[in-house]
Amino acid sequence: MSRAALHVLALSLCLLVGFFVGGNMSESKKPLVHKLTEPLVLAGGDGGSVRTYLLPAGTSMYYDQAFPEGFVRYKVYVNVEGVNWEPKPTEEKFWVDPLSAFPVGRSQLAELIRSHPLTKEELRSILGGGSLSKDEIKALLREFSE
Repeated sequence: MSRAALHVLALSLCLLVGFFVGGNMSESKKPLVHKLTEPLVLAGGDGGSVRTYLLPAGTSMYYDQAFPEGFVRYKVYVNVEGVNWEPKPTEEKFWVDPLSAFPVGRSQLAELIRSHPLTKEELRSILGGGSLSKDEIKALLREFSE
């Protein structure tokens, strides 16, 4: 067998093994995903001021890692349009700077009602999500009816 034929055979074998191993790995490496059924409060800020934002229901969150401290990290992918940022490599050893996220509680819902335009569907999903008790919902309604 010629040297060129051996190279072609070896390359074909590598590609074939890579295809089967890679195909099996990609099947087992499918991401774990959670789709939000209710909005989630995001908290974060720069320079000591913490701001809150609302991550809408329907957002896909991809499991990244669970930590012994009791929280789980998820990734959220965002399509950014209309800007031309220049990504730069980080110079920090630990470069992940996550926001905190938590279900909407009574105080957060009161703040959201005051500061964010919630749709009826968002309010319905928050109230039906189970993070607020019936007593908390009643107290909140009394607060806004007075």
